[in-house]
Amino acid sequence: MKHLLKHASAILVAGALAAGANVAVAQDKGSVVVASWGGSFQDAQRETMFKPFEEETGIKVIEATGPSLAKIKAMVESGNTEWDVSGITPGDLLILAREGLAEKIDYDNYLKSMMPDIVPEVVHPYGLGNFFYTKVIAYSTEAFPGDNHPQSWADVWDVEKFPGPRMIDAGDWVVPPLEYALLADGVSKENLYPLDMERAYASIAKIKPHVVKFATASAMPPQALVDGEVVVAPATLGRIFKLMKDGAPVNFVWNGGLMQFDYWMIPKGAKNYENAMKFIEFAPRPEIQAALVKIQPLGPVNLKAFDYLTEDEGRILPSHPDNLAKQVLLNAEFWATVGPDGKNNIERNQEMWNQFTLQ
Repeated sequence: MKHLLKHASAILVAGALAAGANVAVAQDKGSVVVASWGGSFQDAQRETMFKPFEEETGIKVIEATGPSLAKIKAMVESGNTEWDVSGITPGDLLILAREGLAEKIDYDNYLKSMMPDIVPEVVHPYGLGNFFYTKVIAYSTEAFPGDNHPQSWADVWDVEKFPGPRMIDAGDWVVPPLEYALLADGVSKENLYPLDMERAYASIAKIKPHVVKFATASAMPPQALVDGEVVVAPATLGRIFKLMKDGAPVNFVWNGGLMQFDYWMIPKGAKNYENAMKFIEFAPRPEIQAALVKIQPLGPVNLKAFDYLTEDEGRILPSHPDNLAKQVLLNAEFWATVGPDGKNNIERNQEMWNQFTLQ
């Protein structure tokens, strides 16, 4: 009898341990490595997107920063894809997709219920739009009080009418300065593409003597304005809005804003594809997008997000109709276009920028 009881106890203990192991397996949902743009934007993503995703799914979000075409190409080609999901600019996505360096988005099994509310222009077989964002003309209200401030890119280039040091983006930064250099040189929005890259660099050369520094990070132009290092600079809308809320002497104009969006994509060979798709399905939910744009003034790609915002909250966003008409939507197809020499325009621009910096 004692032997039977001992045997039964052993079975019960083994069963309990096995059950515990099964529970542990059920609770361990794995992880997803998400690469985004850093700074205040990624701070906002963490609070409104990453943490809620972890809480709902049990999948741990491991953060990375600094998405770029070069980094993803290097990862995939080395056979060591460290990221599962990455933010990426449209031009870079087109190149990654064309070169077989991106995984297809599984629209058959994910996202179906949301698709009618998502702006069609941000849907791609290898990526899904994240947010619309804008780079605006920002200026110091101490240098230009009242209405006497730059109203266009031509004004930014007009150092006689609006004197003072400038900062513009470096040619090898995420959004190079070619579009607004051409707008400054008199090219209309309607005739901007295909970009005349030689003319753009000639325009940059005109303003170069007044540029104290070429920006290589989103935080640089706003900080330079606050510090009084420059009086006018292109800057991301979210950073300028935050400074304005904090009482900094800066302002901006919508006119000539350079509007684009970034994609979520899955690099080829990602180790956690299914978790990546779960994240990409979670990110554009309307309530998630609305929560983030309340922190940073970005444009939701899921139009249902506006149902979660007041009229005042919606009016300050780049994709609001009143603001949309004043801006330029950047053309990713141009940047991904390959010329007769086999180089795309991103690569061609890099070469031109390298030459420009030697002058």
